[in-house]
Amino acid sequence: MGYLRNLLGLERQKELPGLASAIERAVNRVEPHLKQIGGYPKAFHKPVTSALEYSRSLAALIPGPVEINRAAYAQIPFVHALFPSVDFIHEGLCSSLAMRNFHVQNPASREVYALMGMRRWEKNTVGMELHGQVLRRDVLQHIVYFTNHTLENPSTSIEETRELISWSIFDKLIDLVAKRIEARKHEKSDLLRQNDLLMARLHEANEQTRPALAEEVANMLTKIQEHVALLEFRYYVHDFEAVLLNPDQHLRLERTSMYLDDMGVRREPGEGAGKPVEFDDLIGFDRRQWTVTLVHCSDFHVEPYADMLDAAYRRLSI
Repeated sequence: MGYLRNLLGLERQKELPGLASAIERAVNRVEPHLKQIGGYPKAFHKPVTSALEYSRSLAALIPGPVEINRAAYAQIPFVHALFPSVDFIHEGLCSSLAMRNFHVQNPASREVYALMGMRRWEKNTVGMELHGQVLRRDVLQHIVYFTNHTLENPSTSIEETRELISWSIFDKLIDLVAKRIEARKHEKSDLLRQNDLLMARLHEANEQTRPALAEEVANMLTKIQEHVALLEFRYYVHDFEAVLLNPDQHLRLERTSMYLDDMGVRREPGEGAGKPVEFDDLIGFDRRQWTVTLVHCSDFHVEPYADMLDAAYRRLSI
């Protein structure tokens, strides 16, 4: 009987937990007036369900958490590769606005989980290497290093941090929907400007050039009407579907594996660099490519901003 009901479409699928609030969140982020169209919220069930499931699964795939402290810097190649020095670990943690806000909201907490993102760079340089008993100073080396360390979505538990990350991913996908609609609005504005220019030329045209210009104006008006129609709210659902039903085309993780020595020099397998180090890059979150991992700090504290500036000034004065 259950099979027959499902075959006839009478068996309702269970709604994904949090779907109703996710639809409202998405619509408010794109165009709140979409709540007035026919079929709301059901018309958004499928694309928003896809985005919600994908966001949660992508957040679950982000590696970590890895311990971030002095001992980890000395013992774990992955952590060692992320920071230029052990002293930079504390600076990188404390300089993040999200972490400073977290400290204000949780002054007694010494433990924190967060998403850390970095820019990964590679460059060729000339360095020193020991070949047997000979120290060579002119060896071409391929260096891997990281900058712009940023921490986001801090919390006191790994579960909460992954949940915060999933909503950040979800919001990014929704922003791509809004960007798609905004691009269409700009296209319409461009067409209107082109039409104004054509109308001006048509007004000054002679008998020979008028027929061709009149045809151009007619074609332009057709294009404008098509763009105006596509900006009706009922068509926005198609924008949600175009992005959210194929989320991996817009936002994804890509893993890169490489061998690095203690100085961040990229090596070939068997050149004494130990096990390969794996980095996961979040592609599509913004124009920059971020290497991401979850981090855990069990002895977290934030220096007053004035103290950080004073320490930076002293270093510059040396």
